[in-house]
Amino acid sequence: MESQVAGRVVFRPAAVAAVAGLAVFVVGTAGESLIIRAVHGDRRELEWLSDAVVSMAVTGLTYLWLHLRASRMRVLTLRQEQVAINEQLRLAAEIQRGLLPDVPQVTPGFRWAARMVPASRIGGDFYDFLQPTAGTVVAILGDVSGKGIPAALILSSLKTLFRMFARETVDPAAIAEGISAALHEEYAGMPYATAIVARFETAPGRLSYVNAGHPAGYLLRNGTVTAPFESGGRPLGLLPKADYRATDVDLSPGDIGVLVTDGITEALEAGPITLGQVLGASWLRLAAGRSPAEICEDLLRAAAAGPGPAGAPEWQDDRTVFVFAVEAGA
Repeated sequence: MESQVAGRVVFRPAAVAAVAGLAVFVVGTAGESLIIRAVHGDRRELEWLSDAVVSMAVTGLTYLWLHLRASRMRVLTLRQEQVAINEQLRLAAEIQRGLLPDVPQVTPGFRWAARMVPASRIGGDFYDFLQPTAGTVVAILGDVSGKGIPAALILSSLKTLFRMFARETVDPAAIAEGISAALHEEYAGMPYATAIVARFETAPGRLSYVNAGHPAGYLLRNGTVTAPFESGGRPLGLLPKADYRATDVDLSPGDIGVLVTDGITEALEAGPITLGQVLGASWLRLAAGRSPAEICEDLLRAAAAGPGPAGAPEWQDDRTVFVFAVEAGA
């Protein structure tokens, strides 16, 4: 059966070409005769018509062949350029992943987990984690305005600035003010970044944070949200000068803190399952001995299944979760 199919594939173009050639010959001959009769000319004197038709046909075929050749060269060039762009995007994605730190699972008094899932190869979400002293941890969760490469360009600056200011001071307000001023000086307000900058202390257990235009974080105590980390300032880098005020929260053993980007909140806002329900179920699992990393996975799975904002069927965004659990030693 394959040989018959192959035979038809080879025979059909040849037959079509032969029929087309014969048809052109017949139509051309008939057309030439009609023209000669219409002008009442001598056949021998009007033989130039055939030469003209053949010349035009050769000219047309030559043009088409050259046009096809040039088109093939353009397609080949575009493919090569696309391969180069894909390779650059792959390297950029690897560099971006390298900017994210390995969050330690355990430090004295706390357990941690963080996870980012970019909407495309390159994302605009970011987190970092620094432990300047044995009893103090400073962290940031940020989301750069825009998407793709423009948003990713600011991430390396954001990490450098965070680490620079976090080594000078552990005050979240001072860190946020320093980052904001430096970003605005460099980018003049576009792009900017929303963020939560937080300091964790173990003696006694305490959280001090600044929310710079970022979605609220959540503190769960006995399965109930007790102190949402609400907005307390302008996004970082949006204005030439922005003042921030830190908020202090006393922590107790068993508390769970969850920080997310808007890729999580917006994915769930129009869905059948709310963020609060996911957090409540996650708290029960953690109380049963599960780790903060599993809370990250719970939220990411729920957001991946969420419909996103109402009226935006093509919506997608980076999704990032940062979770901490307070241990008995805090």
